[in-house]
Amino acid sequence: MRSIGQHLVDAWPRLFRYALALTREPDAARDLMQQSALKALSTHTTPSEPHAARAYLFQIVRHAWIDRIRRTRLHHEDELLDWPDEGFDDRLIEAIAVRQAFAALDMPCRAVVTCVDVEGLSYRETAERLGIPVGTVMSRLHRARRIMLHRIAGPSDGSEGP
Repeated sequence: MRSIGQHLVDAWPRLFRYALALTREPDAARDLMQQSALKALSTHTTPSEPHAARAYLFQIVRHAWIDRIRRTRLHHEDELLDWPDEGFDDRLIEAIAVRQAFAALDMPCRAVVTCVDVEGLSYRETAERLGIPVGTVMSRLHRARRIMLHRIAGPSDGSEGP
């Protein structure tokens, strides 16, 4: 049977990408990972199956992030970007629009989008990682994509809301 430390080492790159998607700041993601690793290594009971252990580790990162937000109650403005000297690039503008639309999502929708669209997890894997039913994953993903599309492209049918 593998220890949680071994599972942590194996999942570290994916956990860090998840932490980075949640915090949107590399330094904050590293701090979150350190806090989560300490929490994981200090637990006495951990899942034995690799898949369950990985989901457990993702839950620790998510809960640590939620705890940090609750503790600090800080609301950050959108990230400042370093603008290229050669002028605006359509891809850069699109990236900014997607980031802003993603940042506007509520935390449950953002977590589902991160798992499915950023990490490439299946609906089932996402449901296990977040501890929610598969139907909820599908519902939140649909709602999040609709909200993001509305924020990026504007209403296509003349309606005012997503």
